[in-house]
Amino acid sequence: MSKINGKAFFNHRIRDKGKKINIFDKINSIKKDIKGLLPEIEDDKILPILSHIRNKHYGKLHYGRRALPENLQRKRELTRTEILIYDYLLKNNLNPSTTYRWFLACRVPQDIKEKLANGQISHKKAIMIAGNRLRAKESNIGLTMMEEIQNIVLSL
Repeated sequence: MSKINGKAFFNHRIRDKGKKINIFDKINSIKKDIKGLLPEIEDDKILPILSHIRNKHYGKLHYGRRALPENLQRKRELTRTEILIYDYLLKNNLNPSTTYRWFLACRVPQDIKEKLANGQISHKKAIMIAGNRLRAKESNIGLTMMEEIQNIVLSL
């Protein structure tokens, strides 16, 4: 976070080959490269693929609970598509975990995305705000369901 004229500006830019660029521009260039590499992949399938690649990169892609000894021997292998994307990330010096976090940050609602693009909030804070909104929405839905159930039970 840096301050200019008393205002706080968060780091919404990422370093790419010595220059800082906007996180959304970097994500769009990665998506474009992946589409050029594998045109059959849809945009909504990229995030789960990056999640598998991230787990494989850190050696945590196991079946079931890792505490059980029989599951430690059973590792899930990457698919052909995931291997191609993993090779692309490594050739372009992109850490799979960091790339996955960038894609998560770009999945937030539009108003939060605008604040992120303007540098008013960091991408970590943007993910936190989006998660809080989702939990609040689910909580409100649960409360209205409980009220409806109580009304139905009282009317019986």
